[in-house]
Amino acid sequence: MRIIITENQYGRIFEQEEILCVPTAETQYYAVDVTIYDIMNKGAILHYGEKDMDKMGAIKRIQKKLGIKYDGYYGKGMLRKLAEELDVDLCKQKNNDIPIGPNGLTKLGFFEVILPEEGTEEYENYILASTLVGECNRCKSDELFAIYSTIKRRSGNEDVVDTVLKPKQYSTWNGYNRLTNKDDKLEFLINRISVDKEKGFDEVLGLVKQFRNKSPLKYNHYVNPTIVELETSNRSIAKSYRDNKESSKQIGKHLFWWDKKHK
Repeated sequence: MRIIITENQYGRIFEQEEILCVPTAETQYYAVDVTIYDIMNKGAILHYGEKDMDKMGAIKRIQKKLGIKYDGYYGKGMLRKLAEELDVDLCKQKNNDIPIGPNGLTKLGFFEVILPEEGTEEYENYILASTLVGECNRCKSDELFAIYSTIKRRSGNEDVVDTVLKPKQYSTWNGYNRLTNKDDKLEFLINRISVDKEKGFDEVLGLVKQFRNKSPLKYNHYVNPTIVELETSNRSIAKSYRDNKESSKQIGKHLFWWDKKHK
């Protein structure tokens, strides 16, 4: 078997060469607000010298993927690591920069999806995480935990995957529930999670694993009050809210409450 490597890779592996042309001056940072989704769907590009403190921002997610300091600054350390991972000669880069767009994210392995075996705890975690991303991908952890709690409370002693995928429970799965062929459903799941990874799936998956060690809050219903007119609507969700208003609490942009009549 013959392995072909580039000159840059040879230098790093056998000669332990420092990566050349990393900027030497103090890095001047400017703030951005860019997510992985923005890069994949809105034409956003990350550049050396940018910073983003948001936990769900693209810089921190890339740093986590690279296994380096998770600080939100696209500085020299991140530049070096990107040069290694993407095999880029910084001396040939304009302004010693490695712009990160859709192609760079794909090369870094952001959207590879291998589903866990069905029936395992990890498969359940994947379905829960995808549900939370679909319901509110920009929610903070306390709001996501409240949504997770509604799933746990509705499931009772049943399998949470069955609860989540039950028709008319969580609208984010309506497309999945319209399919009847098992292979089509599997393809749907893989494609869905691939897209979810642009919206923070891996981080939400980590939160789900933390949530499993906590007692769920006592909520089994929630709604975004800017979407449903709760005081006048004839929808069942609005009627449930009006009947149980005293137990409701606003968390983030959603109202949560307990309905003892829910089956």
